[in-house]
Amino acid sequence: MHICLLTPSFPPMVDGGVAISTGRLVASLLQRGHQITVLTTAPPADATAGTVMPPMAAQQGVSVYYGLVEDPWCAASAVAALGAWAQAQHQACPFDVILAYFIYPAGYLATVLGELLGVPVVCSCRGNDVSKEMFITPEIIATVLARSTQVIFVSSSLLHMADTLVPCRGKATVVANAVDSALFAPKPKIAPGQPAPVVVGTSGLMRWKKGIDLFLPLIRTLCTTHAVRVLIAGYGLDASIDQQMANFLDRYDLRQQVDITGPLPHLQMVHALWRMDLYVNTSYQEGMPNGVLEAMACALPVVATDADGTPDLVQDGVTGYLCPMGDLDALVTRCRTLIEQPALRQRMGHAGRLRVQQHFHPDQEARAVEAVLWQACGR
Repeated sequence: MHICLLTPSFPPMVDGGVAISTGRLVASLLQRGHQITVLTTAPPADATAGTVMPPMAAQQGVSVYYGLVEDPWCAASAVAALGAWAQAQHQACPFDVILAYFIYPAGYLATVLGELLGVPVVCSCRGNDVSKEMFITPEIIATVLARSTQVIFVSSSLLHMADTLVPCRGKATVVANAVDSALFAPKPKIAPGQPAPVVVGTSGLMRWKKGIDLFLPLIRTLCTTHAVRVLIAGYGLDASIDQQMANFLDRYDLRQQVDITGPLPHLQMVHALWRMDLYVNTSYQEGMPNGVLEAMACALPVVATDADGTPDLVQDGVTGYLCPMGDLDALVTRCRTLIEQPALRQRMGHAGRLRVQQHFHPDQEARAVEAVLWQACGR
């Protein structure tokens, strides 16, 4: 099967979970014998961003092109140029199906190209493209959901949310994110040494939807009452978030207790997770958080808000604790419990890793996506 993948981000550019997800999926689909043409956004440093470029050097079976139109709803000429490119590609080596990550812009472009080429379209809905944008651009979401041949959602809650806007359950499939539990594995055992402070951590891009207004007072409270350290394996999405975090640490004199790594290559994230004893996620919106999956694979107990798809991952009282969104007191209480009980941390961490291995393996994800693509093709 020749798959045309439209995605706003693709390795080596990693600016969030979508690049991690698409890179993982493409690797799995290549192993299963499929051919893939990727259309994505040019890296920010590239002066030719927004134009269709020759394919990058890539492994056999996949070609990567830059030229995804970032706002196709308002860029008719750019969409027309992309259509001409797609027709040339399709004539040279016909696409069997178009797979798009996120409803907009990729999903919308996929439906335009699908109608132009006469090719079925599968749209993968990841989180914000439904939970936030349904209140901002409902007409675009409705258009994409209606015109897609099949639709994938990363969680059942996301499917239910979209189905209330446009009935789509009949052509929808829930396919959870996955994680490589061979790469993201527990920290190697070392000889016992001097007792060290418990490290409370989180990872990924720090955005408003990640609940920074909860996370910062949470770590301040924990640092006040317990001898803990805090590790933020990530960075702010923009300068204003970076500045807010810096101001908060200075205001409450937390610089010595809080370490912010800044941007990390994805393969180095596992080493940051190995420094943690407890993983925290304070989000208000999540499709299915890769950071939580990776932490569980590393046998870390998780304290998280019950945002969107997070309850599909974290089993309350088994692999960690779920707290109501926005409930700072509940987050503090649950974190304190795990800080004070190392045996409980270990038990929940092992349970989390077992859950990941049983239910969130990349092969399971690839087989499920592959089945939806075949279904869209009518086979």
